[in-house]
Amino acid sequence: MNASPTAAPVRAPLSALLDQFEEIVAGVAVAVIIASVSWGVVTRYVTAQPAAWASEVATLAFAWAIYFGGAACIKYRLFPTIEMVTERMPPALQTLVRRMNHVLLLAFFAFMTWFGVRFAIDTWDSPTAVLRLPQTLLYGPVAFCSALMALRYLQVMAGRRWDADEHRETHAG
Repeated sequence: MNASPTAAPVRAPLSALLDQFEEIVAGVAVAVIIASVSWGVVTRYVTAQPAAWASEVATLAFAWAIYFGGAACIKYRLFPTIEMVTERMPPALQTLVRRMNHVLLLAFFAFMTWFGVRFAIDTWDSPTAVLRLPQTLLYGPVAFCSALMALRYLQVMAGRRWDADEHRETHAG
């Protein structure tokens, strides 16, 4: 069989999983949000006893969706840039501003990783109101995804590109 020149390259399953890790986790989190909010609405208006846990599960899943989605945005270069001023600078100054931007972003990711780890550790003994789960489940994604954002940003800086699959229903870019 001859592969067409536009066919996507075949990747190992683990490689494909790691490449799409952020999207998979964020997608599952969004599905959990939809399911728990829907169940909360049904139990509130159909049954006599509303599901108290539904809001808490949606809140936890929302944190996961936001931070893993943010890591995916770094990967696809979807973070905002304002180039109105830098475009008017001399080339040497543009390069300096870009390098400073890289340093500042990586410093921010490092700080958020450190801060997130500290906060996740500190909230381990603090349970959520309804399910009595450690609040680390709410704050843990901050630490993990900040480190993941730094990794993805370094990969982007090194020239790694993630292109959205043109056969997917939705894509970035």
